[in-house]
Amino acid sequence: MPMTNSDRKKITDFVDLVGRIRARPFMAEFQKNNLFDIIYSRQNAPKPDEELLRSFILDVRKLYMESETTSFKKMFPVFMQYVGADEKIELQKCQSDYEENLTISFPAGIPVKESKTIKNILDDWFYGHYLHEDEKKKETLSNLGGVKDFYKWIFVDNLGGFVFEFAFSLEDLAKRLLSREGVTPAVL
Repeated sequence: MPMTNSDRKKITDFVDLVGRIRARPFMAEFQKNNLFDIIYSRQNAPKPDEELLRSFILDVRKLYMESETTSFKKMFPVFMQYVGADEKIELQKCQSDYEENLTISFPAGIPVKESKTIKNILDDWFYGHYLHEDEKKKETLSNLGGVKDFYKWIFVDNLGGFVFEFAFSLEDLAKRLLSREGVTPAVL
């Protein structure tokens, strides 16, 4: 089935986004340092550059947040239209793994009073700190006290590890689909 212009643009935008995130200075820090050391700096150690982290987060959110055109939730059906039989199995497994990972739960007390899933933690930070949209999530973060850095570590670890690892997997598939169409995005 030939790719529609709209879908070609979506897939190209996805590949370009992943390439931009990969090139972010925070990704280099993330890959070469212990993430816990980056987020939870020891006393008298330099704090990580919050602006590098913020720019990374604001790009990665475009993969996670369902309102974004490049979100996994919106991209899975686009990819599914153009993949072959073997790729369809690979894509379905990727989608299933992604959705399953969002439901992984941290028990109450570590570091919040109620059990939280990865999705809850991502949403708390996105909507309670980085996008400042939800008063309840802001309150959750403000009530963390001394464990706030640990909670932030969980957030960043799941963005850089779990969310971005899925992006790497889908980037390869997206590039193959575009290549079949004779499209060469800037980051291919």
